[in-house]
Amino acid sequence: MNMKKAKMLNPYLGVRAKRSDMAEEEATAKERMENMTVRSWLIGLMCVLLLGIGIPYCDLVMKGTWVGLTSFPIASFSLLFALTVFLNPLLRSFGKGLSQHELIAIFAMALVSAGIPSFGLTGLLIPYIAGPFYFASPENRFDELILPNLPRWLAPESKEAIKFLYEGLPQNAPIPLAQWIKPLLCWMALIAPVYLVFFCLATLMRKQWVENEKLVFPLVHLPAQMTAYANQRSILPSFFYNRVMWAFFIPPFLIHAFNGLHFYFPQVPYINVHRISLDIYFSSPPWNALQPFWVRIPFSIIGLSYLLPTELTFSLFFFYFFFLAQQLLAASFGIQMRNVQAYPVKSFVAHQMIGGILLFGIYMLWNAREHLKESLKIAFSRRNERSRGTVLEKGLSDKVKLTVNEPMPLSVAYSGLLVGMLTISLWGWLAGGGFIATFTLFLLYFIVHLVAVRLVCEGGMLYVQHPFRPWNIMLAAFGSQSFSPKQITILTLFDHLFMLDNRSPLMPCIMQSFKLGNMCNLNLRSLTPALIASVCVSVVSSLISYLWLMYRYGGMTLHPWFTTYYTRNLYCTWTAHLLSVGEAPSMSALLTMAVGALTMSLILLMHRSFMWFPLHPIGYLMGASWPMINFWFPIMVGWIIKTVVMRFFGAKLYRQLLPGFLGLIMAEFFSAGLWSVIDLICAKRGHEIFSF
Repeated sequence: MNMKKAKMLNPYLGVRAKRSDMAEEEATAKERMENMTVRSWLIGLMCVLLLGIGIPYCDLVMKGTWVGLTSFPIASFSLLFALTVFLNPLLRSFGKGLSQHELIAIFAMALVSAGIPSFGLTGLLIPYIAGPFYFASPENRFDELILPNLPRWLAPESKEAIKFLYEGLPQNAPIPLAQWIKPLLCWMALIAPVYLVFFCLATLMRKQWVENEKLVFPLVHLPAQMTAYANQRSILPSFFYNRVMWAFFIPPFLIHAFNGLHFYFPQVPYINVHRISLDIYFSSPPWNALQPFWVRIPFSIIGLSYLLPTELTFSLFFFYFFFLAQQLLAASFGIQMRNVQAYPVKSFVAHQMIGGILLFGIYMLWNAREHLKESLKIAFSRRNERSRGTVLEKGLSDKVKLTVNEPMPLSVAYSGLLVGMLTISLWGWLAGGGFIATFTLFLLYFIVHLVAVRLVCEGGMLYVQHPFRPWNIMLAAFGSQSFSPKQITILTLFDHLFMLDNRSPLMPCIMQSFKLGNMCNLNLRSLTPALIASVCVSVVSSLISYLWLMYRYGGMTLHPWFTTYYTRNLYCTWTAHLLSVGEAPSMSALLTMAVGALTMSLILLMHRSFMWFPLHPIGYLMGASWPMINFWFPIMVGWIIKTVVMRFFGAKLYRQLLPGFLGLIMAEFFSAGLWSVIDLICAKRGHEIFSF
């Protein structure tokens, strides 16, 4: 058989020989990758267990700083700081120190698990399960509007189990955990596929964002610097020897120290960097349309802003004022404006933002089409090589295409995405939400959430909280009368549990963990099981902790934001409104969304076509959302500082000051963690270092 005929029968013959140089180079890179170690597994899981038990206590009982919030949680940072500054120097003095990739692996496990005990899942799930039954009364009619539409397998069957959850158990009475096993297992059948989709989407978009587009990932720079050792003999990473870092670290640390002491000793002066309200200056019409309007000075946001491109930071506060100007103009003409549900954001502003978000989501996927098409070929090609996280594509094009260090096999990622969506939709159908309606709701949610992940990874947002959500889009398009009472009840429950408050998101933390793994040459295929195990441990431990605390203290005595507000004031009230009054389809809302989509398309076109165009699409996407209401001022300060440095002093000084601005971030997060520990020891309640 000649070679030509052999190649016709086997088109892959000779491909390896033609590409041997690249294959050998990648194989060498693969061999240099570091795998998860046993001790990083053990230490990481112990940290996750500590967070799963401790964060509910901090949120519910201490009622202080929410240490599990944001895509860079204070709790995760505090554990990394403690390991790096206290434990590891001791280990390194005996020659047994943790390496950078071990510290990063432990931090990644803490990162993905810290939000789950808070707003990420547990802090909302337990109250949403029991709250509608406990708060039902003849006055609010929850018992006739909502309860008949909730399947009984979603909540404990015992009325006493729900009553004692909010009022506390009688003395010496056992916690009725048996009543919770069935409903929690049913809920886990929904939570698991949602988290599966998160991991699959993060895997599929990782290469595009990390390697192709090379997004900045501002939030991971500090942990990367905190764990980088100059040599094997160093007791501490080089970052901690930098004088510029300490010069920037000291002022915010001292300010928070004074404020912390003020909480214990009121005679100590208080320096207000928390919130300076300007509403008093804008109290009369039409200026009151700007409310709420305040200045906050979180030093960590100034530090993060310094890491971002100036066009991006400028666009963030520019579009914030752009939307405020629209509100002021509308008020000047006497146009009545109402806020969207649960947020101090005008509805027509929120409609523009969601239109821009949907358009940007479509553009983002279109921009990644070549990567996704190629990964799809790799995933389901019959000829491939998989070894230790490496997939080698054969015969797909003349150019060598090699996917190195994927978190999971691409075939698993695509299959998991499909299985996850189908399972979610089936669960929604069984609960009464309808298969098509549930599928549509979560499809929109994952698109919007993927954009939010992009805003974290490129824009350095600590969190993203969009005021207009997929369920609002469906209501604006079809009206509540298009859905049955069961569908309204279940879909609104999905909306409030997964989509209302995204300050403790899982998927951005997964993506940042993958980025950190790349930065320290950690084998992502070995990291992913550790992340999945961390999520599972966090879910189980936080559910047990949450139930124990509510039965021990009584939910009505704990932080009302978790136990009362979201359930009674938001979910139940809004669901009852939809079931009794209803929401008609809104052509004006759809038109405003179209305006937002058109505006975003113009911004994208100009941004891609002209170097001089000063506006970045992320600014429009963040708009007048809750993060920008809080952080417009420090972002503007960061932009001014970086602009002055770059224009008058150049890149050299910019690089020299980088450790200092990382020091601002570290000082604020260290202060929050330190005072949380002090409050825990001293049994103090209600001490909020800074809020989100």
